[in-house]
Amino acid sequence: MRIIAGSLKGRRIPFRSAGYGDAAATPQKLKEALSSILGEDLSGHSFLDLFAGSGQMGLEAASRGCALVVFNEADRRRTEFIKRLAVQWGLGDAVRFHSLPAHACIKMLERQGQGFDYLYIDPPYLKNRGDAPVYGQLLLDLSSHRILNPGGRVIAQHYLHNLLPERCGIFIKVDARRYGTNALSFYEEKSGSGDA
Repeated sequence: MRIIAGSLKGRRIPFRSAGYGDAAATPQKLKEALSSILGEDLSGHSFLDLFAGSGQMGLEAASRGCALVVFNEADRRRTEFIKRLAVQWGLGDAVRFHSLPAHACIKMLERQGQGFDYLYIDPPYLKNRGDAPVYGQLLLDLSSHRILNPGGRVIAQHYLHNLLPERCGIFIKVDARRYGTNALSFYEEKSGSGDA
């Protein structure tokens, strides 16, 4: 897999999933589509990759100029892989790393007063038709622990046939796109829910 845009364009991410618990990598087509949606210049923005895996989504965000990219990956081997790559690529203070369960990371970031313009959530897929409760729980956690900046977006990557909620906590789904067997659902804070 390679970085597709920005200052790191063309760099290869030497991640072999078999060596890291068979972590699934985001398909290139989906990554390119998200690039088109968000735009190539993310200068000044902040990005949380909550289930970082190989780190490719957060690395794309860093390549496009994000002022801060936080990688969270519960598997320490994967976290160390991303750290080593970030050092090799000279990303410096623009990146930070955590190796926590998602809920613990969300709570910690709230305690630190950290906010993000983009929250990317890509938990291990439940490949079934119908409800995928992990997404609803994550949206409720993010509703309770306010780490999304005003005007920001939650981006959920999921299996095509999962049904994600239209509304959950303070969030409302504003868009959904399909790419092969994968999909992206986009959430924003409902208007008037700032104190809800």
